[in-house]
This record gives sequence, structure tokens and C-alpha cells, in this order.
Amino acid sequence: MTVQMAVLASGSQGNSTLLQVAGSGLLIDVGLGPRALATRLESVGSTWGRIGSAILTHTHGDHVNNATLLQLARLAVPFYCHEGHRVALSQLPGFQALEQGRLVRHYDEAPFLSVNGLGIEPLELSHDGGPTYGFRVEARADRRTRPVAIGYLADTGHWTDAMADAMSHVDLLGVEFNHDVEMQRLSPRSPRLIARNLGDRGHLSNRQGADFVKAVLDRSAPGSLRHLVLLHLSQQCNHPTLAVGTARETIRPFRRRIAVHAASQAIASPNLLISPAAPRKSKTRAEGVSLPF
Repeated sequence: MTVQMAVLASGSQGNSTLLQVAGSGLLIDVGLGPRALATRLESVGSTWGRIGSAILTHTHGDHVNNATLLQLARLAVPFYCHEGHRVALSQLPGFQALEQGRLVRHYDEAPFLSVNGLGIEPLELSHDGGPTYGFRVEARADRRTRPVAIGYLADTGHWTDAMADAMSHVDLLGVEFNHDVEMQRLSPRSPRLIARNLGDRGHLSNRQGADFVKAVLDRSAPGSLRHLVLLHLSQQCNHPTLAVGTARETIRPFRRRIAVHAASQAIASPNLLISPAAPRKSKTRAEGVSLPF
């Protein structure tokens, strides 16, 4: 089984990522309008007609777009959100249309199967957008085969050992590398915004993101993590060369072949095809086996 992972947009102007298996796609966040998303989907070989479900990390406006919720409702696409998102979402006509169509599904901290057949483990993060979640997503052809595991963690002010444990042994890890701390401090932004972004309920810096990657690698078998995707880079307070350089410096001592990709706000990138890695000998998830979906 091969999983397509394409970051359709990543940044403060809109976020959405496609995970597609056997022609059926899951959108993580819908922070662009439906026309923009259609263009990005077409650029990676997909269409709205292939979207089988969508899931929301949190309710900030760069992660959920009302017109796109209306599009999901028109296409009868199930929409997964946390119960804690309901207060903010209930004001949106698009969410109301989804509810009227009985298309809203709620997740909590328990692993579940999406309508696409993807195993999803929600992971609570620390962000000021109300309940905010990252996800470990697994796809497999059947229970006898090794799954493809993808970790997605953005919009969090800090990380914990539990987060690193949950993302161990993934094939692809998407993690926030939002800002360079010095660029953030010297930026013309308001002191309040700077303090928010640097705080425990803001965004991960390049250094924090790299430390999280190190913690994941410390917990992962050699050969498991093959792609690292840097998410939500600030256009004012970061640069892809800085973020990628920090990530590569962290990876180098592990002597592992890991491709590093900086996600873009302007175009759908990266666009990756992930197949299962070679079987490993370990017997528990902490040692390399997937969730019991």
C-alpha cells in the first residue's frame, strides 16, 4: 500500500494537507477556499471528487474556511472535529450545513478508523486556538501487512515526551518549524504577538521543532523515519534555509537517510508517495509495531 502525502498549503494564510490512499483522500484542515483547494488538489493529481473525509486540528481561521465547509456539505464529505470545536464552528453556515446533512463526526483522544479506512490517533497539543490536535495516521492493505505511519504535529507552543512517544517509528513526520527565535524577537510585530508566539501556547521554533525530531529519532528504529516535513514556517520570522539547516544538523549525528522538506504557503509542496518500509523485528509500538486498528 502506498500513501500520498501532499501539503496543499502551510502557513498563517491557510493550511491543508492531503493524505490519499487507493484514490480516497483525507484532508487535514481546510484553511483555503474551495477553488484554491481545487487548484492545489489538481496540481498533485487529485480532485474534490476523490476527497472522502476531512479532519480539523483546531478552529483558527487559517485552518478552517466557511466556504470550504459548505463545499464539503455539498459533496456529502464527512467532517471530523473535536466536541470542543463545536462552540466556535457552530457560528459558521458551512458547519451548520454539515450538521444538517449528518456529516459531522466527533473524535476524542481515542484512536478511530476514518471512513477512508485510515487509522487515526488524535494527540492533544498546546495552542491558544481552543482544543488543538495533531494526529498519527496509519494505512495498511490488511492486518497482516505493515502499515504506512504518518505523524502530523503543528500549532503547538511546546512538546512533551508523550507526543514524542506517539510519533515514534513513523515513516513520515510533519512537525512545526514556525520561527527563528531571534528573527521573532527582532520583528516589527507587537510585543504581545511576539510573546504569544514564543510562549507555551504559541508555536514551535526551529530549535524546538528540531529537539522534538531528536526525541522522536531517539525512540525510533533505524530506517523507520524516511521523510521529515517542516510545517507552518513563518514568512516574516523564518526562512526555509534556516529551518532545513537546523533540522539537518539535528539529524546528522543519527547517520540516517532522512529527506527534509519545507512545506510552502504558495504552492502544494512537498508531494510524496510513501510505501511501507522493510519489516522490523520489534514487537510493540514503542519498538515499532502499529496501533491496533
